[in-house]
Amino acid sequence: MITRYNQEQVEKLIAEQPEGTNTKFLKSSHNLWFRFKNYTKNPPFVLLDGEEPVALVFITFSARSKYANLYEIVTLEGKEGNGYASIVYWDVMAEAHAQGMQRLKMSCTPSSVTWHKRNGTIFWAVDPSGSLRCDVPIFPNKHEQLTFRELAIKDNEVAMPPQKVADKLRDECIELHKFGVKKTEKVETAIEAVGDYWFREALFEPTHFSLEAFL
Repeated sequence: MITRYNQEQVEKLIAEQPEGTNTKFLKSSHNLWFRFKNYTKNPPFVLLDGEEPVALVFITFSARSKYANLYEIVTLEGKEGNGYASIVYWDVMAEAHAQGMQRLKMSCTPSSVTWHKRNGTIFWAVDPSGSLRCDVPIFPNKHEQLTFRELAIKDNEVAMPPQKVADKLRDECIELHKFGVKKTEKVETAIEAVGDYWFREALFEPTHFSLEAFL
């Protein structure tokens, strides 16, 4: 089951964790949530195995835009390899859908794109840090998400972000960011890894340009 943790509960959880990479991710996510005051309206989701917390999702829901913005999925140190990340991800997507969220957006690091690819994501652009931008309609389970994505391959229009978002995504590319050789190679490898689900070309089809672009 999933629950929500407040700031004090997350801080207590961090204090109990052994040192390691996942604990560093958890601390970083907590610091971000504290800095942007997200604990009040968007406390992180926590997956419980019995009564034991095993994974967290730091995500915001916007009632105005109907977007869910995913920042981080963290499996607790020593709990890796049990599928907890996938379980909590789909539990949270089901909750997002139930709360009326229509689209999911996130930036996926090159090392994480294959995991997100398996879960039905679509990628459009490269952000300034070298992560791939995902923006996709939300479905409550993996089967529906994957089914939709295969439909989107045949008709990109069904997956297209809102016009203002598409305009911003169109401006984000490797050439603009001017990465070094090594980072460029990592980003290009990530794009190759997502294969058919790199939808960038669809942003430049004439029907997706804003009217202002022609004035």
